[in-house]
Amino acid sequence: MIVDTAVIPCGGLGTRLHPITRWLPKEILPVGLKPVLYWTLDEAADAGLLRAIIITNPHKPLLETVARNYPGPLELEFVPQDHPKGLGDAFLRARDNLAGSPFLALLPDNLFHGPNPTAAVLATFKATGLATVLLTEIGRKEAGSKGATGCARLRQGPGDALRVVGIADKGAGRFDTAGAASAVTPIGRMAFGGDILGEFEEVQRSLAPGAELDDVPVLQRLAQRDALAGVISQARFFDVGIPEGYRDAVAATPARV
Repeated sequence: MIVDTAVIPCGGLGTRLHPITRWLPKEILPVGLKPVLYWTLDEAADAGLLRAIIITNPHKPLLETVARNYPGPLELEFVPQDHPKGLGDAFLRARDNLAGSPFLALLPDNLFHGPNPTAAVLATFKATGLATVLLTEIGRKEAGSKGATGCARLRQGPGDALRVVGIADKGAGRFDTAGAASAVTPIGRMAFGGDILGEFEEVQRSLAPGAELDDVPVLQRLAQRDALAGVISQARFFDVGIPEGYRDAVAATPARV
């Protein structure tokens, strides 16, 4: 299976990081003297991907300027998303560019220190042939520095593969371990076959007018069909889309020139 493309959604307006993101897109905020987006692009290139489709917002022209100056080897393409209508909508905007091919979705506000998480997701996707999500275990003490994602239920699949059999809806504010000392949740690295856009379209048709098309309903559908694999991240995870996570990432990352 040839998978060489990343889709990187950058259409959001970074409201959780206001006021700084009123002027600077969150994707170009510096961590270790390098824009957050460059960390994501480097991760994609290091995992062997060749192309990145960046979903942009016309209200953030500086983002594309910075992206076009990325010094790495990836071929970059840009697709506009004029209003942030959810991750699913961002993926559908890339339909023509993808032309039915599989892809990796990389959320740039998720930053990692350690073994390449995109490479891990890609390896599991190729081994299982199933849509695959990156998973991490978050303790109650860490939850305040992570955005709201839903807890996942897992089972052991064939071999060493994990199956995600349930995903809770996203909460509000910060991650909630639901009273447990820790909980496992999907985070911003996903691998999909080219047919996944049909799933997003089905969910879209069921939404109320103006509602966002998120990724969670599609992941939940896959989990219910036992068609969603998971891989536990071995890297330290920072959610740089919220103030606490961005602070921790900057503190943990030495300046690089």
